[in-house]
Amino acid sequence: MKDGWFAYFGQGVLEPRYYGIPLKALPTADSLWIGERIQVPPAVDGPVFISAGVLSGWEFGPSPLDPYAQFRQLKPVAIIDHAIFVFDGNFEIPLASALGHAQSATALLAENRPDAALSEAQAAVALAPDSVSAQSALGDALAALGRHDEARSAFARALDLARKVEPRFQEGWIPGLEQKLADGGS
Repeated sequence: MKDGWFAYFGQGVLEPRYYGIPLKALPTADSLWIGERIQVPPAVDGPVFISAGVLSGWEFGPSPLDPYAQFRQLKPVAIIDHAIFVFDGNFEIPLASALGHAQSATALLAENRPDAALSEAQAAVALAPDSVSAQSALGDALAALGRHDEARSAFARALDLARKVEPRFQEGWIPGLEQKLADGGS
C-alpha cells in the first residue's frame, strides 16, 4: 500500500495502527478533544480514508468549520464495509492543517512555551484566517506573551467569526471568548 491518510471517527481514542492500519492520522474532533497533536500539511496526496462518522460532518459542524466537507462532494474510489470511504488524488486541506497547528499551540502553552505556541498559532491563522480555533489560539499565545492589545484583536476576530456560525456551534465558543475580552485579553 502506498502512503496515505486516515480521518477516523475514534482517532486518538482508538489507534488505527494498533489494528495494522499504517496510514498517517488526520485530525478529528476526537483527536482534538483529547489533545493529540496531529500535524498535517495543507495538501495531501491520496489515498485518503475517511470514516463515515467524520465524513458526515456531525462533529465539526457546517462546511466552513468542517475540514473534510469537500469530500462529501466527491465520489469515493472505494467504500470499505459501508463505513470507510476511500478517495484518491491530491487534496487541499488547509483547515485540517490549521487545526493541527492550533492544537499544537494549545499544547505548547500548557508546557509554558509561549514563543513556540505563537509560531504554531500564526501558522494556523495563515492557513485558515477564518477559523475560530486558529484565531483563539493566536489570542491565547499573544496573551501568554503579554501582548494584550494584539491578543484582544485576535479574540475579537474569533468572537466575530463565532457569532456567524450556526447557533448550536456558537455555544462552545462565545462565552469563553467574551470572558477573554472582558479580562482584557489576558
